[in-house]
Amino acid sequence: MIIKSILTEHELFCDPLINSDKMKRSAKEWEKIIKKSNIEESISNYFNRNPNEFLNLLKDGPPPKYRWVAWKTVLQINSLLSKNTYQSLISSSRRSEAKWAKSIEADIHRTFPDKLAKLEPNVKELIIQKLENVLIAISLYCPEIGYCQGINYVVGFMLFVSDLKDEEVFWTFIALVKNKLEHDALKISGIEGLYSERFPKLEFLLRCFSMAFTQEEPLLKQQFDTIEFANIIWVHKWMFVMFLLSFKLCYCLRFWDYIFGEGISGMIKLSLAIVKVTKEKYEGKTFTGCNDVMNSFKEGKNLPDVEEIIDVADSIKLSEDVIPNEEGEMLGIGSEMEEAKAQSTYNFKATKFILV
Repeated sequence: MIIKSILTEHELFCDPLINSDKMKRSAKEWEKIIKKSNIEESISNYFNRNPNEFLNLLKDGPPPKYRWVAWKTVLQINSLLSKNTYQSLISSSRRSEAKWAKSIEADIHRTFPDKLAKLEPNVKELIIQKLENVLIAISLYCPEIGYCQGINYVVGFMLFVSDLKDEEVFWTFIALVKNKLEHDALKISGIEGLYSERFPKLEFLLRCFSMAFTQEEPLLKQQFDTIEFANIIWVHKWMFVMFLLSFKLCYCLRFWDYIFGEGISGMIKLSLAIVKVTKEKYEGKTFTGCNDVMNSFKEGKNLPDVEEIIDVADSIKLSEDVIPNEEGEMLGIGSEMEEAKAQSTYNFKATKFILV
């Protein structure tokens, strides 16, 4: 491993709130399916033979040493691999075509700065270079997306988890964007629309969440409406970067396990679970008080064990009647987006988010 001594899961992600007993039980199950001679083949074969069992194991949490392979497997990146494509995209001749290069260069140093600050200078530069390479390659390979701030966090997180396997990270991101997770009960496709112009997938997920929130927690939703604490102010930030800016990374590891095991609709269920398990924290609070509670999640405060959140998410059954047609018109989102411009922690510039 390139930087094993520094980017181990224990040092970078570990947190005492993680339920170690559950992870130990899960690890034993994973060991049963692994043949040491070929870990990737073992995991791929098990997924193909027993997809439902594999997905349940993934939601329960794979051991750190198997996590990246498990994510790649469920996203089926092999269906997209093209020899020499990545190296061609990051070559000097192609980089000159990248119209988002200046934006990428500005953002790479702002990606998980607290984590990068703990690293040796040579390791930090290696990470920054690989991050820039992957972002340049994505912007060229997916011109319909190009680049917007937010992708850098998703890619940066993948680089940490993969131990800086930048070409694999590139194809894994492309798979996350392009491939439909067929096991998603609601048949929600990949995340491409989270980052393409006008953010159609983000708007879709926000609408789904709003409808489900009203059904699952009507009293809390009424309170939030009364104090004008609109869903768009907080939940859009969770979903836009798949929780990475609002929660500790140890929580995000397990959130991503759950999302890949459940499907993209897992983001809706996780968001509902988070407000369910923290709803007592908002009692009697104003807009500022509720916002302070949610901002504290980043430090791991006011949250239960991450496994409790996942268990609650898994107990939520999203019915199709609260899920609008994904291709349909997102009525009502426009007004909420306008409200967010005035109150959100984002600045809205044209059709791109600027994170501040």
